[in-house]
Amino acid sequence: MDEPDSTTAFTSGSGPAKPLPGAAADDTRLRDQVESGTTGHPQKSESPDAGVHGSAPMGSGNGLTPQSYVTRRDFSKQFKFSLREYLGLMLILILLVGSVFLVQRVRVLEAELNMLRVETGYLQQTAEGRIAAARAPSDQPLTYRARVRVPEGAVRHRLAYSTIWPKKSSGPRWYGAVPVPVGESVVTVRILEDPRDGKWKIAALVSSMRGNQRMATVLPPEHVDVFRGSHDVLSTGVGRETQSAERKQSIRLLDERWLVGEGGLLLYGDRAPENDQIGVYAELQPDLGPLQ
Repeated sequence: MDEPDSTTAFTSGSGPAKPLPGAAADDTRLRDQVESGTTGHPQKSESPDAGVHGSAPMGSGNGLTPQSYVTRRDFSKQFKFSLREYLGLMLILILLVGSVFLVQRVRVLEAELNMLRVETGYLQQTAEGRIAAARAPSDQPLTYRARVRVPEGAVRHRLAYSTIWPKKSSGPRWYGAVPVPVGESVVTVRILEDPRDGKWKIAALVSSMRGNQRMATVLPPEHVDVFRGSHDVLSTGVGRETQSAERKQSIRLLDERWLVGEGGLLLYGDRAPENDQIGVYAELQPDLGPLQ
């Protein structure tokens, strides 16, 4: 059986059908909805953006136009990553984080290295085939340290030491010498009382990767009195800056002159002392003959 039209109603009996009250208004409203593209019943949208129960189509007052719909689909396509791209991004992120931690670690190590160089001394790089020396810090009285470097070659080197510069002479009178091996070594010269026999001595120690070599000489009593007293000292040896020379030349490591009496005021300059000059002297020199 056909359903009756929404705009008219049939009554039983004879005679023409009469429209129900309000049918004309409904017919006008339906005609307006058809002309405007909408109906009284919501339509389900087949777009991906539709809700669970459906939504009004584009252009029905919800702010979704065809242009904005296409733009939203293009925007979502731009941010779709494949597995390879995702792994690549993760690798880049890991490398960046590792680089940050590596830079921080390098800065900490550089600071520690600078502190170590200040505490133990540092020899800068020099030309190949040259000897080099630099003063190292010491925290004990009558103890002197220096770092030396000796190149490989036929010429050997030694550390000569003394506590006396005779008058009218061009240099100290060396007591003895300790061999210096090839490479970098730490030289230590000390004035101390030997606990084994109670005598005051000057001791020279050369420390390197190959081991330690030392030598000591008993000091005269007049030298001991000077070192145990309080006097001004004139120092003209090597400093903290690296000093280099040819392998057949010498480097005066220590030149510590004790200014004792009125004669000590005349030691400035390169002239030989008028009297025997007591001090601490050490020199890195080639081992080419007997000590002078």
